[in-house]
Amino acid sequence: MLILAESTKRLSYLQLFNFHFPNDIYLNLLIFTLTTLIVGYIFRVRQIKANQRKLSFLVDKRTKLISKQKDRIERQNKIVKQQKDQSDELLLNVLPSYVVKELKEQGQVSIKTYENASVMFIDIVGFSKIAERINPKILVTKLNNLFSEFDAIIEKYKLEKIKTIGDAYLAVGGLGVDLKTNPIKCVLAALEIQNLMQKTKDKSLIENSDENWTVRIGIHTGEVITGVIGTKRIAYDIFGSTVNIAERMEANCEPGKVNISEDTYNFVNMFYNCTNRGEIPTKNTGDINMFFVNSLKLSYNQKNNLLNNTWFNSIIDFYAKSKLDFLKLKTFVIQFLNDNLSSNLYYHGSHHTLDVLQSLDQICFHEKVKPADFFILKTAVLFHDMGYIDQYENNEKIGAKYAQKLLPEYGYSKSQIEKISQLILATKVPQTPKNKLEKIICDADLDYLGREDFDNISDNFFRELKENKRLKSKKEWDQIQIKFIQNHNYFTDFSNNNRSKLKNNHLQLIKDRYK
Repeated sequence: MLILAESTKRLSYLQLFNFHFPNDIYLNLLIFTLTTLIVGYIFRVRQIKANQRKLSFLVDKRTKLISKQKDRIERQNKIVKQQKDQSDELLLNVLPSYVVKELKEQGQVSIKTYENASVMFIDIVGFSKIAERINPKILVTKLNNLFSEFDAIIEKYKLEKIKTIGDAYLAVGGLGVDLKTNPIKCVLAALEIQNLMQKTKDKSLIENSDENWTVRIGIHTGEVITGVIGTKRIAYDIFGSTVNIAERMEANCEPGKVNISEDTYNFVNMFYNCTNRGEIPTKNTGDINMFFVNSLKLSYNQKNNLLNNTWFNSIIDFYAKSKLDFLKLKTFVIQFLNDNLSSNLYYHGSHHTLDVLQSLDQICFHEKVKPADFFILKTAVLFHDMGYIDQYENNEKIGAKYAQKLLPEYGYSKSQIEKISQLILATKVPQTPKNKLEKIICDADLDYLGREDFDNISDNFFRELKENKRLKSKKEWDQIQIKFIQNHNYFTDFSNNNRSKLKNNHLQLIKDRYK
């Protein structure tokens, strides 16, 4: 463009002095100028493209270098994370998760006290004699395999393994979590361990092996102190009389059984069939009331399947998460009834409340009652005869008032207390339930009418009525029973299918006797 401008300028000068070029010279000059411009343009374009290729090459080179550096950093970070995870996993295998967290954040672990922890001792029967006749390597391998299976069961029920001492295995539940249900889960874990040992024994019999290992399991619930001991090879441990009593439970257990203290029994008897062993003398801890745990109660034992019991698990999970403290309430109410009910209530005593609670479990299981409604019903049963403390007749409203006064202390909301009050009132005879829950509690209250123990309960009822001057003779009582049973109907499918036939048989026997 500069050349073209210069040429134009020169041409103007020539024209100014009246100088004339021939036409072909002018044309050649124009062609030269255009050629020069095109060549310059092409050269410039090639120069720009060369610079772009050079810049692109440098950018690619730099990008690859950065990418390699990034990959190297990511690999290093991955290695660091893997090492950290391995370190954390190792710590978690040695210490509980909340202890590891506290140790990382504060550099030390504070000593803590837990009021309702369940301590479980497991010991292999006759291990010393077993060790004498087995190759040490085989013995340790078998013990490791067995304890690894114990570990899986303990973890399943969210308990904490504390340590192993030779052939003894120590675990605990309720350390800061699961405060209400840890005794229940601890017993369930113990039963599953005994179930595992029975399967191992059956397998040994099939294989004609002489090594049939059995274990004793002892559990006690109470206060424990926890802490980390030492600075090298640190160990997390538990201390207190609860640990000692749990060890006594194991020492006084029979092979293949689960032995629990009375404190643990009070937490779990709602769900488990137990045998009261009475007071057993123990070393350094005096006489202790002990119980063998036999099995889950039939109401919760779904097809005899201990490991996959969906309804029982839903009940426990709900209770663990809820604000309700039903087990503590139950202990209080039964003691309150024992202390305040008249001694001549041979039918309407605390034993009747416990009987209705057990009947309720069966009906609720078969009627597929939701966990929230289950605990509402159980609570209503606790209070449905409490009014007998104040007066013999028309006492349902009094029972409801007791519930309204006491239940807020145990985590019950206003709406829950209102439902419970209505259920208590629904038990008034003659029964006229209006909904499913009222039908269930009514059938549970009069479940005995269609059971094998009807005669004994009926006799106790007669004795109560006679001493309270409500009737005079057995014949009068038979007349009342005939009229009552004839007018009575069960409301739930379970009771109609399982109680009606025997109830009618009882009615006929009373009629025959009355004649």
